[in-house]
Amino acid sequence: MINRLLYALKLKKRPDVDRTQVMKSFPVRNQLITWEIDDKGEASLVIPQKDKLWVRFASKFFMLPNKRVIVLDSIGTYVWQMCDGKHTISQIVKGVQNQYQLTRKEAETSLFTFMQQLGKRNFIGFAIPDTQQNAPATPEPEPEKQSLFGFLQKR
Repeated sequence: MINRLLYALKLKKRPDVDRTQVMKSFPVRNQLITWEIDDKGEASLVIPQKDKLWVRFASKFFMLPNKRVIVLDSIGTYVWQMCDGKHTISQIVKGVQNQYQLTRKEAETSLFTFMQQLGKRNFIGFAIPDTQQNAPATPEPEPEKQSLFGFLQKR
């Protein structure tokens, strides 16, 4: 929550993630959300109520339910099942493209929009692989020897 506030006030910069890193990322479902597939092939997501004092008070006062149910269509269900942390976004795009006879651009655009909505609502998270592990090891340059007054050194 503090990060959201810092991002909103522009005191902290969001990490730069390019398209290749996004395509290699692994979407992971939120463990607090339970889900099941009905006989129509649609997934029903059961989202529990936040456990905060003001939410509990408001739910008692306004008689709100303690959980929400969201039903996904067939494409949403397919994507939700693929968000298991084992499939990358590029693999999900190819699967949607093949399963529903879409072009790559159509599948990518709709999938990115859907993933962005799920991410904003904290239904899924994204595991981005570290690119430095795959990079070849390069020797680090030796630091220059500093004089007694290192801040006076020429640059």
